[in-house]
Amino acid sequence: MAKNSKEVQARADAKRAGKRARAWTAMMYQDSAPDGWRDKLADLLVEALISPLHDQDVWTDEDEAENPIHVAGTPKKPHWHIVVSFKNPATFAKAREVFDEIGAVVPPEPKSKVKDFRQMARYLCHLDQPKKHQYDPAGVQVFGAINYRALVMSEQDEDSMLDEIEQYLDDNYVTSFRQFCGYVRNERPEWKELTRRKYAAYISRYIKSIAWELEHETGYGIE
Repeated sequence: MAKNSKEVQARADAKRAGKRARAWTAMMYQDSAPDGWRDKLADLLVEALISPLHDQDVWTDEDEAENPIHVAGTPKKPHWHIVVSFKNPATFAKAREVFDEIGAVVPPEPKSKVKDFRQMARYLCHLDQPKKHQYDPAGVQVFGAINYRALVMSEQDEDSMLDEIEQYLDDNYVTSFRQFCGYVRNERPEWKELTRRKYAAYISRYIKSIAWELEHETGYGIE
């Protein structure tokens, strides 16, 4: 009997888990967005992301094949994508309460459920859809403690940014990590994640190498 009870509970848990998700998504159309909807979202004290205004999107051949009304090449209505993230897996009904509160347009449950939060976060700017219009990640609005820049950064993005950093250090003969951090703080905030957290030790060693090379090439110490 105990074994059967455990099996029933396991099936119930699995079924319930399938209807829950950590994140859900909806849309807000520019021409019907209620006044103050962003403020209402902030007042709900949930973690959320809002995409830049998607005002350059067009329907694709795939969209037209799915629905002939959406003629390929014609513009879509300007809209924002909204993603709400919960601390614990939440039901569609729970997510809908949040979206209804701000007047968002909620897709059917299967399309509203976010299967991969990181990939959805990248989709807000079409970072993995090169054929679609690319939106600036700086335009993503964050509610709560989500580090959007760190969330969406890929290894390729990191490599490209490190290349930029190294080139800057080489071109300017940077020999002080403190001064470099000041430059990042004031001029290149997009470098903060790598400079302060992920690659602080590596960048510091790189700067020390520049100082060492300058000292031995010129015969003079770095003041």
